[in-house]
Amino acid sequence: MNRSVAAVRTRARVALVFAVTVALVASSACGSDVAGPVAAAEAPAPTTVASVASSTTVVAPATTEAPATTIASASAAPTTSAAPTTTAAPTTTIDQISPYLSAFCPTTPHAVAVDRDRQRAWLCEDGRAVYEFPFTGAVTQPDPGTYPVYAKDLQAYSTLSGERSDMTHFVVFTYGKYQGARIAFHSVPVRRDGTWLQPLESVGEVSMRGQSAGCLRLLPDDAVRVWDWLAIGDEVRVIN
Repeated sequence: MNRSVAAVRTRARVALVFAVTVALVASSACGSDVAGPVAAAEAPAPTTVASVASSTTVVAPATTEAPATTIASASAAPTTSAAPTTTAAPTTTIDQISPYLSAFCPTTPHAVAVDRDRQRAWLCEDGRAVYEFPFTGAVTQPDPGTYPVYAKDLQAYSTLSGERSDMTHFVVFTYGKYQGARIAFHSVPVRRDGTWLQPLESVGEVSMRGQSAGCLRLLPDDAVRVWDWLAIGDEVRVIN
């Protein structure tokens, strides 16, 4: 082979090696600098699922009333159709109609006063009664006094009575004096078959006092009002 042919073949091999090298470098640059970041940017963000802590509460029993009720938090309860919430303050003002009610109101911006003897309670605004509502409560508790709201559960359920019942707008303000269980405002419980645990028209009747072991059962709309009215730390004053 003469030197001119050898030189041509040598130049051809060098050109081939150079072309392969350029192709490899371009492929590496595209894969790491372009494809990688673009794919990562376009990928959906990971879904974060917040865990819901489950808590168990017990409605305090009275010695002459129904047995204690266990309340579980909404994380374990089935979906319940709750009354629609409202953020508007009640439009009914009763201060002029029943001025004596305001005498029992705390002077804080939002509070509730409770008259166990009459089975009536009322919302208070800056020491003035603005809305009165009926409830069904217990005979022997809660004791007279002023209590801060310390917990709110939108949904809860009861099982210790022997049948399951669901309730909504559970606003807790004190403990029972017999077993230390929680006492709260809440809607009238609903059985699994969809019927009320007590007739709604009976809420507020003095003859029904004692149907609750300690909590204050409210009409659905009033349960929403109390839920919206009271925040954690607001006062509930039981006058008798």
